[in-house]
Amino acid sequence: MLMQPAETMSGSRFYSCLKEYLRPYWHVLALAAISMVATAASAPMLAALAVPALDGVLAGQDVETMQLVLLAIMVLSAARGMSGFIAAYSTAWLANKLMQDLRGEIFDKLLTLRASYYAFRGGGNPVSKVVTDIDQLVSSFTNVATVMVRDSFIVVSLLAWMVYLNWKLSLLAVLMVSVIVLIGQLISDRLKRAATEAYEAADHVTGILKESIENYAAVKLYAGEQYQAARMREEADKVHDSLMRRAAAEALAISFAQVAAGIAAVIVFYIATRQVFAGETTAGGFASFALAILMLIPAARRIAGLDEFLRSGLAAATRIFSLLDEKAEPDSGTIRMERARGQLKFEHLTFRPLSVPKEPDSQPSHGSSWRHIPEPGGPLEDIQLTIQPGEQVALIGLSASSKSTLAELILRFIDPTSGRILLDDHDIAHLTLASLRGNIALVSEKTTIFSDTVAANIAYGEMGRATEGRIMAAAQAAHTMEFIRHMPLGLQTVVGERGIQLSASQKLRISIARALLKDAPILIFDEAAEPSADQESLHHVLAALRTVMHGRTTLVIARCLSTVEKADRVVMLHQGRITEVVRRELLATKGAYTRLESYLG
Repeated sequence: MLMQPAETMSGSRFYSCLKEYLRPYWHVLALAAISMVATAASAPMLAALAVPALDGVLAGQDVETMQLVLLAIMVLSAARGMSGFIAAYSTAWLANKLMQDLRGEIFDKLLTLRASYYAFRGGGNPVSKVVTDIDQLVSSFTNVATVMVRDSFIVVSLLAWMVYLNWKLSLLAVLMVSVIVLIGQLISDRLKRAATEAYEAADHVTGILKESIENYAAVKLYAGEQYQAARMREEADKVHDSLMRRAAAEALAISFAQVAAGIAAVIVFYIATRQVFAGETTAGGFASFALAILMLIPAARRIAGLDEFLRSGLAAATRIFSLLDEKAEPDSGTIRMERARGQLKFEHLTFRPLSVPKEPDSQPSHGSSWRHIPEPGGPLEDIQLTIQPGEQVALIGLSASSKSTLAELILRFIDPTSGRILLDDHDIAHLTLASLRGNIALVSEKTTIFSDTVAANIAYGEMGRATEGRIMAAAQAAHTMEFIRHMPLGLQTVVGERGIQLSASQKLRISIARALLKDAPILIFDEAAEPSADQESLHHVLAALRTVMHGRTTLVIARCLSTVEKADRVVMLHQGRITEVVRRELLATKGAYTRLESYLG
């Protein structure tokens, strides 16, 4: 699967995609919009109250008008507060619901993708899509929606009121506000560039620090302390310079805003007072006009900064929806096999990894360079082998990259370049993935342990319906009860992330118990590179292995002579090709033993 750099999606497609997720909650969206409009409508009303407050109350000393104005301000403030609360709450509810739905859909999608998707991208990118990118997208959406509805209505309604009061002064005020916002936007762009430079420089400092700590042995061995320290000081100077440029831009923005606002206020005040003196307007009208300008400027600034929210939202949306557009793992098989006999045939099986482009960690852009990585799995050449039901076959001589290739081919995580694999004379490509994988159990050195209870780790997935008695029996047969009985809650003890509370031997035995509970007719065992730390643990592991292998077609990726000696046949490979097959009765011969030792290193 060759991936191409994705172009940033357009704003129209962005909102078209979001519309489908918001459709079930249209009533909440409508409530939020109505509340925002109500909040915005209160702005010109508050400004309008300045006219009777000054002209009627202060100038005319009208007590009755004063009471009505104060009552109107109280009612308007209460309504503004209530509508603001409803708008904020409904928007937050909508954002959280959107976040929940997107996370659920992305997680569901991740579970359906091919194994190659993760191999090409690594583990961090999908996680960032579920967490960081969705937060960024939803935050951008709520900010853009709020600004477009509330602030746009505030600007339009305040401008209408200002034009109604004094159209000449309104044109002058709009011109000055536009100039202030434009220059402020230019300074804001400089701030963004400075912030990006500071972030990149700080990232380099972190990289040097991490590199120095992780490679401390090489640093000390080759006397690289001064070199690393010099690199750190150089990058630290860059961080300082970037931060100072950012600080200067921020200080300039604040100073400019203060000066520009002062100049604008002086000009408007001068012209307005001349109009008051000439009788063209009243003091209340001038105060209402000034109050409208003060409320107009923040809303105009937020509208001017809308592009920043939109850009970040589009960048996150591009990454999220490109994942949702990924094709799920194909399941073209039509044959459903209940329980297989366990015969495996490899007919001219060949696998040659391809070079595929790897998606860069940062957001792809036009002209960005993409580095190539090999397709997962090591090479296999023209493998011809038949494993009979219940037979135990050990493979030795596989390279580090090839050791799991056969297992992944059997499980159809990857597809062969040529040739085929047969299960009970059925091409596995014609079997449904569920029935194929349902007939295979995997015990690997990379034992998968979830942050859950011991019982849940043994009875994982579809086996979660197993009774406690069956789980206990599998645990007993896998020699896990020797350590489970010492746990505070026994089988209900939570083992922590990646089974941090368990030793390697204990994790392996839980994996064996899982395989026993599944009771699949085929077992693939990828033997650990290192034996258990102590003889007692090794004894329990070997005993558990003998139990789980009994009566099952077993394919062992062997590392130790003790495992090879128990196999019915040993298949020796060199550079992905079968060079020799030795039966159990010949393993004890000196020549065969010597060759085994050479293959096992």
